[in-house]
Amino acid sequence: KNNALKSNSSLLSQRSSCSSHGRVCVSPVLVAQQRNNSTSPKIDVEFDQSTGVAVMRMQSPPVNSLSLDFLTEFCIGVEKLEMDKGCRGLIITSNQPKVFSAGLDIMEMYGKSPERCGEFWRAVQEMWLKLYSSNMVTIAAINGSSPAGGCLMSMTCDYRIMADNPRYSIGLNETQLGIVAPFWFKDTMVNTVGHRTTEMALELGLLYNPSEALKIGLVDQLVPEDQVLTTAAQAMTKWLAIPDHARQITKSMMRKPTVDKLTSNREADIQNFVSFITKDSIQKSLRMYLEMLKKRRA
Repeated sequence: KNNALKSNSSLLSQRSSCSSHGRVCVSPVLVAQQRNNSTSPKIDVEFDQSTGVAVMRMQSPPVNSLSLDFLTEFCIGVEKLEMDKGCRGLIITSNQPKVFSAGLDIMEMYGKSPERCGEFWRAVQEMWLKLYSSNMVTIAAINGSSPAGGCLMSMTCDYRIMADNPRYSIGLNETQLGIVAPFWFKDTMVNTVGHRTTEMALELGLLYNPSEALKIGLVDQLVPEDQVLTTAAQAMTKWLAIPDHARQITKSMMRKPTVDKLTSNREADIQNFVSFITKDSIQKSLRMYLEMLKKRRA
C-alpha cells in the first residue's frame, strides 16, 4: 500500500485524523527530499493554440515538493502563459504517481539562513499571487494527495476536480508539524469553504479524503482517476463559454480584497515567516521530524 510514497526515504508522511469518525490515513505533508538535478525541467507545459488551453504538468520527483527552484520555474511558466493573449485557460496537474503536490519543501526551511528563508517565502507568495489573481481560467486536476502547499495551490484555482480514490487526501495540515498557516492561506480557505470549517480544519490540521473534501466544498467534483484530465478539459469548455472580460472582472471583484491584503503586507509577512521558522524551537521540531524519518528508514 502506497509503496511509491513509502519507497521515497526522504518523504515526510504523517498520521492524521481525517474525519470526525476517527479514520486515520497516512499522507505526505511537508516534504524533505534530495535536490533534483536542477537541469531537468520541473514542469511541462503543453499549450494548444486551437483551444487556447494550456496543461501544466508538475514533474519534480518524487512528490512535486515546492522548493525554491520549483517555485521559480512554476512562476515563470505561469507568467509566460498569462502574457500570451491566445492562452485563456490553464489546467494544473501532476505527472508523479499518487501525488498532486506534497507541499512546501521542508529542506528550504531547515538549517537555512534567514536570507535564504526570506527568498523562499517570497517565491511561495509569488506562486499564490500569480495564480489567485490570474486572468486565465484555472482548473486544478488533482490526481493524487494534495496536503499543505499542494492544497493551497489547488485552492487558488477557479475549479477543482479530484480523483475519487479514498487513499488520497487534501487539506492544510501545517499545525500537525507545529507550523502556523499564514493569514493568506487562511483567507484562501475561508473564501473556499467558509469560516467555521476553516477554523476546525486549520486548528486540527485536518486532511480530508476526496468524499469529505467534496462535502465541505474544498473540491468541486470527484471523478475516477483516469478521467480527471478529460473532465478538466470538459469543465474548461464551460468556463470559456463565458465572455472573458465579464468573467475576469467578476473574478477580480471576488478576490481583489484578499490579494490586496498580501500585496500591501508582503515584507511584513516575509519577516514574520523568517522570524518564526528560524526560532530554535521550530528548528528543533523540524529536526526531530527528520530524525524520526531516518529511524523509520533504518
